[in-house]
Order: sequence, then structure tokens, then C-alpha cells
Amino acid sequence: MKNVKRGIGLAAVAAMACAGAANADVTLDLGDNLLAGNNINTYEFNLSGEMVGFEIIFDFNPLDAGGAWASDMVFVLIGPGLEGVSWGGFNTDFGFPSQGTWAFDGSGSAAAGTYSDNVVHGAQSDGVWTLGIGNGWTTGGEVSYNNVSVTLFGTIVPAPGAVALLGLAGLAGSRRRR
Repeated sequence: MKNVKRGIGLAAVAAMACAGAANADVTLDLGDNLLAGNNINTYEFNLSGEMVGFEIIFDFNPLDAGGAWASDMVFVLIGPGLEGVSWGGFNTDFGFPSQGTWAFDGSGSAAAGTYSDNVVHGAQSDGVWTLGIGNGWTTGGEVSYNNVSVTLFGTIVPAPGAVALLGLAGLAGSRRRR
């Protein structure tokens, strides 16, 4: 099951525009994800630039007594014009080619706690990027992946349309105050 949870808000675009002025890394907050087996939440962000890798950090809480592991989490990355790819998971990658396993792969990731990994993966794209967080253990019960954040390394900035929208919103706001 696929669920598009949210896009990027205007406040987030403003924060990224300030950070993006220097063409720097961008950290995206994917929040809390409560997912049963074979379920994925997707998030859309309007970005531009070149990515050379990413870091993912999340708090893992296996709610199901069935023995889920943090490494069952699947992270999917899709950029405009780019084939979607995934990392992690146990027995599903939601139909995307798998790029490998996590540094915390296997039974060593069974305990609740904070998990992270750095991945080298290049992509260049302008437009809507889709990021997905899924429970890749198809028969697994509910698992909580909380405080998920993904930092894209490279020269990532809000797409030009998002910056233009931010400028128009600022003009509209100033006219209302007069």
C-alpha cells in the first residue's frame, strides 16, 4: 500500500532557500511513520541540484512482538527522470531496484533505538523528488520509524518555481499589511 503523506510546506521552502543560497546539503524531515509490513509512506519535495549521497537517521520501535528489525526499513528515492531505487528491506523493495543493505543490517538491529547510515549515491534532477519510508518485511506487524530525517549531500536547493512562489507569497503578504 502506498500513501503520499505530504509535500514541502512554504515555511520549509523558506528555510531551504536560506540554506540553499550557499548551495549546500539539505535535511528533510520525514516525521513519524507507523507502518505494518509491505506498507510505504511517500513524501514529495520540489528540489533542484546534484546529490552525491545521503544520510538517514531514525528512531526504531518494534511494536509487533514478531521480531521486526530496524534493517527491515526500506528507503526509496525517486527524482524526475531518474529510475527509483531503494535501500534496506527484508523481502520487498516495493518494486524498485535495490541498491544495497544498511550498515546496521540483520539481527543486530532488533533492539529499539536510533539507527543511521551514510550512503554514496549520485543523482541530478530538477523538480519533484519522491522519498519513501516503508516496512519491507511483508508479513511483519506494525513498526514505528520515528523522527526520520534524510540529509541529501551535494548542491541541493529548492527548485526555481518554489523560490518564485516564495517571492510571490512575500509580495502578497506585504500588500495586505498596507
